[in-house]
Order: sequence, then structure tokens, then C-alpha cells
Amino acid sequence: MSKVILIDQDLENWVQNQRDNLVKMLLEMVCIPSENKPPNGNELPMQKYLENALKGLDFATELYALSDVDGLRTHQAFWGDRNYTDRPNLYASKKGTGEGRSLLFAVHADVVPGIPGKTAEDPFQPVIIGGRLYGRGANDMKGGTAAVLLAFQYLQEKGINLLGDLSFESVVDEEMGGANGTLAGRVRGNRADAAIIPEPTNLRVCASHMGGVAWRIAVRGKGGMGFGGEELRNPVYGMAHLIRAIESYQNDMQMRKSFVTPTGESQSPAVVLSMIQAGGFEPGMADGIPDTCMIEIWVECLPGESFAALESEFMGVIRTLSTQPELAGLEVDWELITRFIPGSSTETPLTTILLQQAEEEWGMPVGTYTAPFACDAFMFNCHSDTPAVILGPVGENAHAADEFVDIESLIKLAKIYITAIVEWCGVESGR
Repeated sequence: MSKVILIDQDLENWVQNQRDNLVKMLLEMVCIPSENKPPNGNELPMQKYLENALKGLDFATELYALSDVDGLRTHQAFWGDRNYTDRPNLYASKKGTGEGRSLLFAVHADVVPGIPGKTAEDPFQPVIIGGRLYGRGANDMKGGTAAVLLAFQYLQEKGINLLGDLSFESVVDEEMGGANGTLAGRVRGNRADAAIIPEPTNLRVCASHMGGVAWRIAVRGKGGMGFGGEELRNPVYGMAHLIRAIESYQNDMQMRKSFVTPTGESQSPAVVLSMIQAGGFEPGMADGIPDTCMIEIWVECLPGESFAALESEFMGVIRTLSTQPELAGLEVDWELITRFIPGSSTETPLTTILLQQAEEEWGMPVGTYTAPFACDAFMFNCHSDTPAVILGPVGENAHAADEFVDIESLIKLAKIYITAIVEWCGVESGR
């Protein structure tokens, strides 16, 4: 039986009674269009909302500009030329009363650009249908953020005084391969003995995550219409050969590469072909050959796998095929369009605590998983002494139309967070 249950037998009732409050918070957050559109972003209204909420929960808060963080731009992990004007990070903390372990909840304020859907026609006007809350950011990751705030509210209302420090950070520019906001917190010295990142994991405890990088690959030929009998070369056909080779690469990679967690759960990397484009003719004018065909592709890697290894393997496939007869007369080139986000893993006693609490919610044994996505946990696990574990709600359609989060999973998540905070940080004797 967990310590928090000994403290308050009515935890379940309290959280269930706060359902409307939880939903209200999330609706308000989803209505804030904190879109990340590199090189710019609109996170400031979201940061102010969170700052106000945390002040009401007796946290000391601070909004700070990334430009004020000494050593950030010269750090080896800083990437890109992003504009951080009016895009502050938020840091909030509450001091413990003794010598307990400290815990940090790390969220991001930005969301990918909204896409109109069938359910949520306006992605920033959320709707609730069948226990699901639809809207941009509901799943990634404002739902998890709402669960964190609810956990903090429980501690405040019940007068639970933690021994260890409890802190919270909301960073800018996590999406679109950013990560500089999370790096700023590490360079600045906002540390804890462990961190929880509420990215959506379907309530699975993830002490590891995949990494990856995005490339833009272009095949260039000779386009137009052959009125004079000149020899044209269609780059679309050449790209078709590349795509088949990429599909074969993915199938082979998933057969021979996997990361196995200590509890035996296995995860293999994926390749995501996200965009293909050729030509610029208006409908009904398809009587000419385009000059260029282009794709954008995300290639995943295992925790611990280097960029050099991934690039050598994947681009080796592209280089080899570009010299084959099928692509004769065509040019193939490529460029990186995101930073390389390494996969990472960590070992911390916090994982065991979260597993215990997750098992109570599921009513059966659960294992540790590898999150099947890249995220900012690598900034903690590779560039700080704060190990980060990923645990968030159930949902679907992140980065797509009709993104949603399951509301009941947020209730479960809040309970897991509450019990984990108390177990990890400790409470004053007599509680």
C-alpha cells in the first residue's frame, strides 16, 4: 500500500471529484494557440497561464529569457537559428522542509501548428465527445500538464509538506526539433534528483526513448514538354525507386534492430515518409514533366545510437541507389532539416516507484517501455545529472488532425503523479 493512501484514504474520491476542474484547465490551455512555427513561436500566453496557475499553488515562479542564459548558444547541444524574442521559459519551485529527494516535472508550452479536422474543425476550439477531449495539444502535451497541476493542487489542499524540493518547468521550442528551451534549463542549473516528462505514453512508464533525424531528399531531372524531341527525365520515377528502397530499409531495420528494456519490452525504430511533392501545375494541366521530386523523411534510431552510425547506414542506402541504372540521368541530393535527436535511456529508482503506482492503476504487473518517439528527455539524460522518465496520458493523433486525449487516463495519471511525488520526495513525520 502506497504511503499517500495511508495519508489520505479518499485520494480516489478527491481526484474523481476534480474531474470538472481538470477538464476546465485543459480546455483553457488548448484554447491558447501556442504554436511553434520556426523560427518563431507563440508560447508566451501559455507561459503566463501556467505562471498564474502555479502562483496560486504557492510556487515561486520565474519567467526567464533564453538570451539571458550564459553559455547556452555556445553549448555543444545548441542548434539552429531560432528567434526567442518574447518566448521565455518558465521555472517554478517549492522548497521542501527537510532532506528528501527533489523532483522536477518538465513540460513544453509549444504545440505543432493546428490542422482542421472532422471532429475539431478549429483545432483551438476543443470539443469533448465520448470521454475524449479533442484539440491541438490536448495529447501532446497539455493533457499531461493539466494532470501535473491537479497533483500539485492535491498536495496544497491536503496540506502535505514534502521533505524534498518540488519543481516545474515549461519550456519553449520543444517541437520541430528545437530542444533549446530544455537545454537552457540544464545550462542554467535547474536540476533535481529526477524528472518526469508528461509526454503521451498511454500510461506506460518509459525510462528510454527513440531518437531520430529528418532529411529532405530531392531527385532532379529534366522537365517540361518534349516539343523539340529533346530527351526528358522524370524525377518522379527516380523517386519511386528510392521510396521502394527506403521501405525495404525500414523492414530490414525492424527485423534486426531493437532496444530491449530491463523488463523485456522491445521497441524497433521506424522510418516515416511524411511528405512527397513534385511539380506545380494547376489541376487539368498535367501534360508536362516536373523538374524536381522531393520527400521529407524521419529516420529513427535506438537509444545510444550515434548520428554517424545512423547517417552512414541510411544515407549509404541512398548513395548506393543513386548510382544505379534506374536513376541514370537524375541528380540526387539531400539535407538535414532538423537536429539529430539522440535516443536515450536512464536508470533511476524513480522508475520503480512509477511502475508500482502504474500497477495499482492497471491492477496487474506492468513493465518499462521505450517511448516510440524522440523527445527532450535526451537533454536530461545526456547533458545533465538529472535522470528523466517519461510518463503521460492515453491519446491519439498527436501532430495530426483531430488530436485527442482520454480524460479518464488523466485522472489515473494525476493519481500516479500524486503518489509518486509523496513516495519520492517524502513527507513530514506525522502525516
